[in-house]
Amino acid sequence: MSDTKLYNELAWTWEVLVSEEEYPVETDFLRKMIEKHKRTSGNEILDMGCGAGHHDLFLKGDYEIVGVDGSEKMLELARKRNSELAYHRGEMRTFQLNKKFDVVMAMDMIQYNLTYSDLEKALRNLASHLKTGGLLLFYLENIKDKFEQNKTRFKKHRKGNIEIVLVENDYDPDPEDTEFECHLVFLIRKDGKFGMEVDRHRMGLFELRRILEMLKDLNFKTHLYELDFSGRKYTKEGPFFVCEKQA
Repeated sequence: MSDTKLYNELAWTWEVLVSEEEYPVETDFLRKMIEKHKRTSGNEILDMGCGAGHHDLFLKGDYEIVGVDGSEKMLELARKRNSELAYHRGEMRTFQLNKKFDVVMAMDMIQYNLTYSDLEKALRNLASHLKTGGLLLFYLENIKDKFEQNKTRFKKHRKGNIEIVLVENDYDPDPEDTEFECHLVFLIRKDGKFGMEVDRHRMGLFELRRILEMLKDLNFKTHLYELDFSGRKYTKEGPFFVCEKQA
């Protein structure tokens, strides 16, 4: 993930691609999950893969938040958006804050593990930062059980004098391994001047059964919800994981 353009030289596009108006639905869902499943009495959140700090913007009024991300460019955006919060640079499998939290959010970060070994290391490290009775929250847009080969979508974005059309394509070149590729094509116009960027993201593609077994071995009780943040139980393409750390 650290060598992808989206989180480095194209990090500035987040301010065009993402609107803060999109986040209240997600953060309301997160609050409901925390209220429903958290068994600790505190309100401290670790936001792993905090990105540009959009979730933190809407949660910081109710929770004490510390953010971690592997990209310094993304951390710059997060600090600008939430100057009063503490942000640290670190990778999900190796960072260590020597502190335990009531909630650990990893959101879409988990998808960037490419093997079951890496996935286990990431989940174990995140669990080490969590109090007993606390929650680990994350989602996977793609799982091996329901992967759609060559899935393509696009969306148009505009802010001020900048227009971006973003095309995303998911493709699995080797169904026998645990990876797939997501290619992003950026069609960018600044003051009408056209430019194009292509970005390749290698992501993990795992069986849901094995993920749940891994979480159980790490002493989590897991609840699965729809990725549309509706609060409905999971049945479709990519589940949202709400994992309670057991004693």
